[in-house]
Amino acid sequence: MGPLHDAILETLPQLVRWLPWAHPGHSRADTRRYIRQARLARTRCTTYEFVALREDSSRLLGIVGLHRVDWSRRSASLGYWIRHSEWGHGFGTEAAGSVTEHGFRTIGLNRIEAHVAPANRRSCRVVEKLGFEREGVARDLELVAGRYLDHVQYSLLRREVMGREDFS
Repeated sequence: MGPLHDAILETLPQLVRWLPWAHPGHSRADTRRYIRQARLARTRCTTYEFVALREDSSRLLGIVGLHRVDWSRRSASLGYWIRHSEWGHGFGTEAAGSVTEHGFRTIGLNRIEAHVAPANRRSCRVVEKLGFEREGVARDLELVAGRYLDHVQYSLLRREVMGREDFS
């Protein structure tokens, strides 16, 4: 739990702007609760959370997950964050790409969505680099830090990526 909690605290000022679970004063108990909830959701096959590690040092970089798995539609929502000190190195794109590929190849998803606040340009660039298509804007989609945020909805389909060289 220590490395995850440390990464959250390091990045908390940035996370609070975009993620509903992030709040000032995030505690070790909050991190423990997150870990318990992630484990439970994985056993129910409704969420798959992955820890992103730096290959050369095994340093925890952040979390990437497939959330709200809908088995009737074979779809999920992609979420991710990378610790602030590691921004700008492409780790978010690499980790999100790996989890997206896992979603299609191993889990058997057909569609992966991403919902990103338009002002969160770094996060928009991650999914755009991965080939996600912009579908539109969902107004007031999420309540974050007491305010509703619009989100750009992106999607990527299995058939769009399974033949690409970078997914082969």
